[in-house]
Amino acid sequence: MAKPDNRFRGLFIPHVTPFDESGALDLESLERLTAYQTTVNGVAGLVSCARIGEGPVLSVDEKRRVYEVVGKIARQTGRIHIATIMPQSTNDAIGLIRDLETLPVDAAMIFPPLLLAWGKVDNELKFRFFEDVARGTKLPLVLFQIPVRSYWYDPDTICRIAELENVVAFKEASFDINLFTETMRQLERNNSTMQVLTGNDRFVAESYQLGSSGALIGVSNVATEKWAAMDLAAQAGDFERAMALQKELEAIKDLVFSEPIVEAVARIKIVLQHDGLIKTATVRRPQLGINDAERNNLLDSYRALKRNEFRPVEAGYSSDDRKRAVS
Repeated sequence: MAKPDNRFRGLFIPHVTPFDESGALDLESLERLTAYQTTVNGVAGLVSCARIGEGPVLSVDEKRRVYEVVGKIARQTGRIHIATIMPQSTNDAIGLIRDLETLPVDAAMIFPPLLLAWGKVDNELKFRFFEDVARGTKLPLVLFQIPVRSYWYDPDTICRIAELENVVAFKEASFDINLFTETMRQLERNNSTMQVLTGNDRFVAESYQLGSSGALIGVSNVATEKWAAMDLAAQAGDFERAMALQKELEAIKDLVFSEPIVEAVARIKIVLQHDGLIKTATVRRPQLGINDAERNNLLDSYRALKRNEFRPVEAGYSSDDRKRAVS
């Protein structure tokens, strides 16, 4: 049995991809943002070009430039760098990953291809996709359970994929506590060494109690120190402290991921721009961003939360602030 790869434990931040006002990559802001994120105690690594990083609207060349910049910073600071790919075929996946082997990348996280959700897809097809990709590269791979039911891998298939030698981690972001629990139960029963990184920001602390090795959550772009503190508490087995921190962080989570959730990236970027980490909050179409009224409410609520160290209402966050936060 392969030993667990303990590099893939802890908090991983799927960082945003900054753009300038024209919509071009802003690599200076990217360097500043990710250099800051790697200074936070408890941050194990960075994930490039995922959904929060607007991977779906980046060209292959743009992604390579992001991978190079972030990978260099990760290497300099001793952090892990995971590159996200969005292939449409097995050969496409293998080609993209072989290119990553030439870059400062420690692992590839794979969004499931569209065909894996086209009607009723046999689990054997899902397994064989990963088996073929794993045979085509030596780069560590990260399985991704995205929050779209039609793409889900069932626990049995996850356990089969986990046995592939270079599948080292699994981002579980189903947002289904029952599926997450059953998956963890079966992985434990199989003595799996694959690390599980929860992407379920609704029950992060509970995920640790159920056996998660860490977290890979977009909301950790904001209030990073506190999300990292939750991970450190959970890694130390202090689940009571982790649960308390999760409760404190609920308001910022609700603020960023209010509906429409597709504009969560725009909200995160507005906060990061406010904090001086990126120059603009530009997002790419088809995202529309948020209007001025929501932007003002967002920043008013964020400032109120930050002043109170992201504590909940009973510790100083007013009911008026909360109303703005969820409006």
